Amino acid sequence: MMQLYLLSILFLALGAAFLLSDTYGLSFALLLSLRYAFRTSALFRRILIFSGLVLTLALALWPVAPGPALLGDLVPMINIGSLTIWYLYQAIKGMGAGAQEQASVLDATALYVERNKRNVGFLTIIVAVVHFLAPWLVLV
Repeated sequence: MMQLYLLSILFLALGAAFLLSDTYGLSFALLLSLRYAFRTSALFRRILIFSGLVLTLALALWPVAPGPALLGDLVPMINIGSLTIWYLYQAIKGMGAGAQEQASVLDATALYVERNKRNVGFLTIIVAVVHFLAPWLVLV
């Protein structure tokens, strides 16, 4: 499933761009444009959340070829899952008053990412690069 492999790398790179947009947005205008599109377009947020859920499930069931048959891409899967939870939290937070009844896992993950945006962004870049350059490391 080479398409799944490339989509997961692109999703990780896009997630890192969102996380690092506050820190490096003034240096790279594309990061600010992505953040603006995310904050203003509900369709864009829904596409990101849906694709994150699909990628998380797909990585759990169909990992890249050299890995084990089930959960071979565990680290990218966890990273994509946490990015999806963060996107969901951001979408709910943007809705306003009706967002007070949030799940505790959603709150905990999103608040951790919010507090450590820069570090989680760099971690996501590292996962994407290692996943791209050395996919056989899933055996470790």
